[in-house]
Amino acid sequence: MAATTDVSVALLAGVPAGASALPDQRIAAVATPAAPATSLRVHYRRADGNHAGWQIHTWNAAQSPNWNAGWNASGSDDFGVYYDVPLAAGSGTVGFLFHLGDTKDNGGADQSHVLQSGANEIWRLEGDSTNYTSNPRLLPVPDIKTVRVHYKRFDGAYSAWGLHLWNGSGLDVAALPAGLQIDRWNQPVPLSAMPGHAAGDGEVVFDIPVLNPQGDVSRSALEFIIHGMPPQENDKDGRDANIRVPYASLTVRNQVGHIWLVERDTQVYTAAPDLRQVSTTDARAVWLNRQLVKWPRLAASGSVRLYHSATGQIRLGLDQPVQGADGFITLDAFTGSVPAAEAQRFKWVASGAVFQVRPADLPRLPALHQQQLVLVQEDAAGRVQNATTAQIAGALDDLYTAAEAVPDLGAVVAGGSTRFKLWAPTAQAVSVVLTTPVSGSTLLTRTTTEPMTRDAATGVWQLSKPGNLQGASYRYQVQVFVRGVGLVRNLVTDPYSLGLTQGGQQSVVVDLQSPATKPPGWDGASPPATVAAPADLSIYELHVRDFSVNDASVPTARRGKYLAFTETQSNGMRHLAALAQAGLTDVHLLPVFDIASVSEKGCTTPAPSGTPDGTSQQATVAATAGTDCFNWGYDPHHFTTPDGSYASSVADPLARIVEFRRMVQALHGVGLRVGMDMVYNHTTASGQNSTSVLDKVVPGYYHRLNGSGGVERSTCCENTAAENRMMAKLMIDSAVTWTRDYRISSLRFDIMGHHPRAVMEALKARVKAAAGREVQIVGEGWNFGEVANGARFVQAEMLSLNGSGIGSFNPLIRDAVRGGGCCDSGNALVANQGYVNGFFYDPNGSAAGQTRGELMWQADRIKASLAGSIRSFQMQTSWDAMLRLDQIDVGGIPAGWVLEPGEVVNYVENHDNLTLFDNNAYRLPTGTSREDRARVQILANAINTFSQGVLYFHAGTDTLRSKSLDRNSYDSGDWFNRLDWTHADNNFGVGLPPARDNADNWPLARPLLANPLIKPGAAEIAWTRDAFRDLLRIRQSSTLLRLRTAEDIKARLSFLNTGSGQEPTVLVGRLHGVGYPGANFDELVYLINVDKTDKQLTLPALAGRPLELHPVHTAAGAADRRAALAGFDRATGRFSLPARTAVVFVARSALSK
Repeated sequence: MAATTDVSVALLAGVPAGASALPDQRIAAVATPAAPATSLRVHYRRADGNHAGWQIHTWNAAQSPNWNAGWNASGSDDFGVYYDVPLAAGSGTVGFLFHLGDTKDNGGADQSHVLQSGANEIWRLEGDSTNYTSNPRLLPVPDIKTVRVHYKRFDGAYSAWGLHLWNGSGLDVAALPAGLQIDRWNQPVPLSAMPGHAAGDGEVVFDIPVLNPQGDVSRSALEFIIHGMPPQENDKDGRDANIRVPYASLTVRNQVGHIWLVERDTQVYTAAPDLRQVSTTDARAVWLNRQLVKWPRLAASGSVRLYHSATGQIRLGLDQPVQGADGFITLDAFTGSVPAAEAQRFKWVASGAVFQVRPADLPRLPALHQQQLVLVQEDAAGRVQNATTAQIAGALDDLYTAAEAVPDLGAVVAGGSTRFKLWAPTAQAVSVVLTTPVSGSTLLTRTTTEPMTRDAATGVWQLSKPGNLQGASYRYQVQVFVRGVGLVRNLVTDPYSLGLTQGGQQSVVVDLQSPATKPPGWDGASPPATVAAPADLSIYELHVRDFSVNDASVPTARRGKYLAFTETQSNGMRHLAALAQAGLTDVHLLPVFDIASVSEKGCTTPAPSGTPDGTSQQATVAATAGTDCFNWGYDPHHFTTPDGSYASSVADPLARIVEFRRMVQALHGVGLRVGMDMVYNHTTASGQNSTSVLDKVVPGYYHRLNGSGGVERSTCCENTAAENRMMAKLMIDSAVTWTRDYRISSLRFDIMGHHPRAVMEALKARVKAAAGREVQIVGEGWNFGEVANGARFVQAEMLSLNGSGIGSFNPLIRDAVRGGGCCDSGNALVANQGYVNGFFYDPNGSAAGQTRGELMWQADRIKASLAGSIRSFQMQTSWDAMLRLDQIDVGGIPAGWVLEPGEVVNYVENHDNLTLFDNNAYRLPTGTSREDRARVQILANAINTFSQGVLYFHAGTDTLRSKSLDRNSYDSGDWFNRLDWTHADNNFGVGLPPARDNADNWPLARPLLANPLIKPGAAEIAWTRDAFRDLLRIRQSSTLLRLRTAEDIKARLSFLNTGSGQEPTVLVGRLHGVGYPGANFDELVYLINVDKTDKQLTLPALAGRPLELHPVHTAAGAADRRAALAGFDRATGRFSLPARTAVVFVARSALSK
């Protein structure tokens, strides 16, 4: 085929064609034997008889549909509905889940059925994990007194597990051995204490006596729990629900029914399961290092063989001999201790057997990893009993440790030549497909394919070409074996691309030190020196397109582009300049690296219209969502190249680089540093998909895999694995480029909790060294998914980053201020009022039982955040206890969770979820005036601004920004994401938000959007804008609101108006400034009255203090004239506080004297 054709070609394959391979390009494919006539019908019955919308999601031996497009019911009968499941194989295990959207049966636990030859038919009941082989509603009442349990653990550690038994579970307590104690969670019943306990063939067997249903038909099932002995008593061996044994599912003989349970398997088997698994497409084994491989769910006995085929021809069948292999090496059972580092790294891998490569075969491994490899366990006759492939990251990281030190991966121009380097250790051959201009022509190009040379020590392929090839486009041609596809020849862009052609189709050679990539004045300039400590950081989160696409003061060609920021007299730039003058330090840009979701040429911009509560606008946006010019951009295609959709030209690959740098220059010019959203936790695609990059170079390495070898997608997309050495290197090298070569000053890491803390700390050190300055790092420290609770490594999540100097977003201040949680829907959007929008003191009528005590609890949580969430900070709680913040539990999170203030990022709004204004539209009483809605907006931002730590705002929070109640505007077009820098319109009431994520809330949203009294006018928007800037000025006026260390906070901040007798709607913080650099005041006291009524508050501790209003409040241009009405009686310490007002008093040195 032509060298420049952009396809992935399957050269040779011994497995069925993968969806990504091109059948018409397949060469010498080997025919696969016809599958046996096997089918699967699954019957399903829900207790309420309502099966509408319920689908079955399947995988493994069944075809796997998209989660949002699962298999619908094929029909219905007297039992319920049934699904005829399309199979992918004639044998093996079908995994399945019943679900209605994201609502899952069986608690979301994976279910399974082992296929038998011929017709398979099973019946399932809601909440019951039993696979019935006949209709359970037609079965007779069994005569049973004993359930005999066969329990298999692959680790053999039966003494570490016990039973939780209780009366009323179907258990016949009277038949238990005398003296046996039950129903004690912290004292599980040892398995060996049960009647009939015996060791079997790879299992233990024990009896559980049950009450015979013959005497009472309501005794239809037994329930019990297998769980760990202390301190692991909360580990229920992979289950969330109880083990439930319906007697109707059992084969009962002599009043005994047998069940089989398997470690970490939620299935209750009613016949001895055949646990053998044979596959060349999964990867259930895991290389721990170059020599050791762990095979979960396999007994450690004897040896196994590692078969190999350079052309991918291995074919397997259960109880059949291996076919198509070039040969094998033998791996012996490993009986020693796995090295500590490997044991820790792969602690997530289920128990099973560990095998080791014989020393004599170790030198062969680099070559073998360039082939198809299959681990096979055979019987004495050489017939396959189990087979799988192995996940390769552990082996490659051990074999190619030296690759981490390679400083110049990618295309590098230096010393009069251009060098190409690609890490692809499993590739059989790699070439550079290079397109360069024909000498003397501006139109003609020449394409050549030139082989690269492999370095054995690093696995890096390299090629050096004479001359500076800047501007030349290139791709790599990688011949590599791909599991599940075969031997392919991929044409793929460079993971280290610094330049790209349109749509990221080809990489471009770029020298970022070349004058052609730099705007005038770039050399020698530096970011504004406005952040001396992390607590100085104040961030305005902004989307490049949002910023200017609606700004008529920007030339049409520059709207939505990098160059819009160079229009210094535009409405938008004047707005940003004013924020900088008030004290804002950083603009953080939503993803600006190369993304896959927006076409770089020819994208569309729809023009919706309709009523404030109409559906036509969202329908128009939805119809063009796949082709319009907008997306947040959380779908990385290439990590280290600016996205071309924001450039003035995609024909010139250097334009995006120069214009990005001009944008940075322009923001620096108005006093703002530039931050970036870094999305290294996932890519837009994996495997052989068209926008996949990493997996086409080193298949199976860069992405985090599950226990079967599939790519994890808990982030939304294809999770990457920064615990793997070269993924961490790619991430760190990319961040270095952005901070050093584009002068990015701060980094915000998307889903940072999916990265190891150690990698984030290494990245922080590297970017500082490379940039020659401190680079502040913040991120989303959320704890979820396959890495949650340290399952794979110590995460960079909010509770694990203490002492790292890396900031995590603070959900506690967000939820207490706004009310509810991040993802409320339905009535909770209205009922869950927060501290600023009326909980208890201004109820909206949707929730009964709001109490003063709960309001004080909200205030406690906010005070903890005002104190920087410092673990060791002490305060008096609303129940009169004096506690450290780490002793106060907030839904499983300590109120104090950081060591230093730079490790907490306070926010009440960001691009995710509802804007602050929209949140308040739901939660404030509908009769709240426009003026009060603006004041509530400022109250929330005042609490945020006065909190110790890093300060984070969403662009438009200062102009009452609305997305017309859209809770997830990532693909909602320009229409719902509009910003108006004329400050005339806040975008509320531009139609019902897109049905995609909001349809369930339309009944609540419709009357709000139709209510003209909720939408603010220009006066309210302008007032909010100016009041917000005053908050920044107050913060900037004193380091007391930006204390540097935890010790400073503990020594200088205290709260007044605390305890059970407090006025719960008023927050009072007192800061002592004598002797503190930059304090500018001897004392600073802030008071925030969130109530809709004025308050009189006497604070004896402040009597006699020479307090006066902060100069910002008394300035001629002060926005909030109500704040200037606040008073203080020095003699008594009595404050007069206007309604819904934040006010600051200070004591100046001159007054003290």
